[in-house]
Amino acid sequence: MENYTADNQDSASKRRGRPRVANKKKQYTLTMRPDMYIQAREEADRRGISFSALIANALVEYLDK
Repeated sequence: MENYTADNQDSASKRRGRPRVANKKKQYTLTMRPDMYIQAREEADRRGISFSALIANALVEYLDK
């Protein structure tokens, strides 16, 4: 039978749980006019995507120009 030391417990506990996400997203706060938010929210709903996805897609498109 193996004796568990702090080292054994540390390595075993590192393997438990969900695997780490390679490119984890981070949450940010954004300020905009209420009318812009309403328009963006409606556009996201029309496209069937989240508000966050709409903003991220728009930013990627803007930065790629």
